[in-house]
Amino acid sequence: MITGREQRWRALAEQLRSRYDTWEARRLARLSGWSVRRRYVVLVLLPILVCCCGGGVIGVPAALLLRATVQAGKGAPTPDAAANDYLLSLGYDQQEGLLPLLDDDHQGELLKQWKTYRADMDRTDPPPAKFDFGALTVGPVAAGRAEVTTDVAASWASTDENGRLQMYRSHAYQWRIETREADGWRVSVVHAPAWCGGYVLASKCR
Repeated sequence: MITGREQRWRALAEQLRSRYDTWEARRLARLSGWSVRRRYVVLVLLPILVCCCGGGVIGVPAALLLRATVQAGKGAPTPDAAANDYLLSLGYDQQEGLLPLLDDDHQGELLKQWKTYRADMDRTDPPPAKFDFGALTVGPVAAGRAEVTTDVAASWASTDENGRLQMYRSHAYQWRIETREADGWRVSVVHAPAWCGGYVLASKCR
């Protein structure tokens, strides 16, 4: 049974998350037309150069920070790595590190698609524990683009009255993830099967 205190904490957490989503949407709208290089120059390089004027003690850590930031902002090393990381972030509901995987030209709509799909998963009664998928097949690479396909199933975990772990796995459906090379490989388009009415019955979606 949920107490009044727990309800207040949940309401506060939901309010904070809503405010963050609003801030993130506004930030993406401002930066959507900026290239990755321009973002690094304005948001990372210039502040670090200012710090470097303070001398070598500040300059050395600043240079190391710049290197780490640039590496973190790069895409994946291969098309299948980009698709793999995207599916893992969605399956485990881990948005941290997602933005560098998304193509700059479509970052806003891809993030919205990710959040919408994840919301549908969370509305399932009960929500899934993760995604299961095997080998990822990379199609021909042409003009810096490649399509990745894989069969993905959803898994649920629960315990019975005796505390024993029980697993349920849905039917596997094919995902097609288009990637583009732009300072690493990034996801540009995601062709995902329907969650409600696909992976789960529509009646199971709250």
